[in-house]
Parts: sequence; C-alpha cells; structure tokens
Amino acid sequence: MITDGKKGLLQTGVFKNESEIVLFLLTREMSQAKGPMGSGILKEKMDQIGIEYGTATIGRYLRSLDLKGYTLSKGNQGRVLTEEGRAWLAKMEDNLARARVREESTSALKVNKYSDLIDLMRARKAIEVETVRLAAENASEHEIAELRKTITIYYRYIAQKKDFVDPALDFHSIIADMSHNRFMKAMLEMLVFEEKQIENTIEQLETRERGGTYVVEHDDITRAIEERNSDLAAELMARHMDGILSAVEYQIHQMEEE
Repeated sequence: MITDGKKGLLQTGVFKNESEIVLFLLTREMSQAKGPMGSGILKEKMDQIGIEYGTATIGRYLRSLDLKGYTLSKGNQGRVLTEEGRAWLAKMEDNLARARVREESTSALKVNKYSDLIDLMRARKAIEVETVRLAAENASEHEIAELRKTITIYYRYIAQKKDFVDPALDFHSIIADMSHNRFMKAMLEMLVFEEKQIENTIEQLETRERGGTYVVEHDDITRAIEERNSDLAAELMARHMDGILSAVEYQIHQMEEE
C-alpha cells in the first residue's frame, strides 16, 4: 500500500521502489533505538507513520535487511543495525536531503509573473559572465571548435530567416560546459528552462527581432575565448546579456502599460 508519505518519498527520485522506502524507514527506526528491536515493535512504529503492514510482512523486510548485511539478529531480542546498515542509511538520508534542497531550489526558481523574468535574467547574467570567463581559461580546443559550429549554424538560420532560438541557446549551453563548473551549468540550465516557460506565453518576443545583433555578439565572444582572453570574454558577455535584459525589460514594461 502506497500512502501519501511514501508517495512523497518516491517522488524525490531517491528510492527505486516502495520496498526500498520501507527498508529505509525500518533502518531509520532501528538507528534511533538504544537496543535491539523486534518485528512487533517495528510494526507499531510503522503503524504510527501510516504504513500498516502485518508482523509477518515486517519480518520479511527484516530478513531482506539481514541478507543485505544491514541488520544483525540478536535472537529473541530483535535486530540491530550493522555498520554497513548505518552507512547505507546515512547515504540514503544524504541523498534525500539533497533531493529536497533541489526541489526547494527548483520551486524558488519558478517564474510566476512576467516581472519575475527580469530578476531571472539578472541572475542568469551573473552566471553567464563567470562561465564565459572560466571557459576562456579552461576550454579544450575541441570544445572551442564545437562552439564555433554554433556560430556557423546561427548565421545560417539568420540568413534563412529561421527561428534562431536553438543555436542561440546551444551557444550558452556549450559555454557552460566549457567552464568545467558543473554547478554553474546546472543553475544555468534551470534558469533557461524557466525563462523558456514564460517566454512561450508571450506571442511576439522583442528578443526574437534581434537575432542579427546577437549572432555578431556571439561571434565576438567566441573570438575572445579562442584568444584565451578571459577578461574580454566576460566583458563582451556582460554587454550581450545587458542587451537581452534591456529588450526584456522594455517589452515587459510595454505589456504592463497595455
């Protein structure tokens, strides 16, 4: 039986299935005990948190823990956690804490109104400027060549009057990869995702009219990276993001006045 509590734990992505959640909860209860715990006491503990299994079912889960080496039977007294069991529990609790922080961060990043987009773009600028600085310092020649390809594709899209959003975003994503800082890349990906969600609700974006300008700016930034000029790359990226931010601010102010 999957209760609301177990559904919440499943949704974190930490646990593979319902059974693993029960094993986690049982080991957590045993970790808090001063001595061995039997299946009867553990059944009561599970009942208290809304997981109602029979004593026999709890016994089967405990035997599974024995086989994994996470628990040790003390005869009629019950079971205790082994060092291996405590290590597994600590790992799962750490993974769960990380998942909850990630969930809270994702929720905080959700764009609920158009004015939020301005704050999002300011945060994105700060990350973009630092990732391009690191990219100029850390990127391999192969990575730089891949970045140059996005410029070629971008120019072609502009010439053919095609929607240039994909090559434009690819450019920023590759730079994030080139920074070799996975945390900045992860944060940038979340910001870009939320940005696209709100932009999809705007029928005609001001930034979509400036592709010819943006591709030249991308070209200049790429050249600075190729020259390993991190200060220039950061300066050019700041100007580029300021231009995008100005366009977004202008459009949102226009929409608010209508």
